[in-house]
Amino acid sequence: MNNAIYRIILVQISVTIVIALLIWILQGKLAAISAFIGGAIGFLTGLIYAKKMFAPKGSDAKKIIRAHYSAEAFKLVFTILLFSLVFTQFKDVRALPLFIGYVATLIVYWAALIFV
Repeated sequence: MNNAIYRIILVQISVTIVIALLIWILQGKLAAISAFIGGAIGFLTGLIYAKKMFAPKGSDAKKIIRAHYSAEAFKLVFTILLFSLVFTQFKDVRALPLFIGYVATLIVYWAALIFV
């Protein structure tokens, strides 16, 4: 993987921490944990996508497209599994902070596409 991908993921992690700290101040510990978990789902699935997509496969266009589809499908399944795990195992989860943390990582990713 190249350095731009690592920088994007580091920014996602940083934004997750900042949001979790802000939510802790505003809504308390449980909401902050929920926000951090949401952000973690975002940056972990992004990392999984990047690892799968950028594994050495050559420069053939068909292989690159296949790798993208495969990585995106794997990311989607992993995202669903992580959210399912959170909602079934973390009974006190706060949904709004969870999704705020998750969406924040998506915003970082989409903004990074513009600037990277």
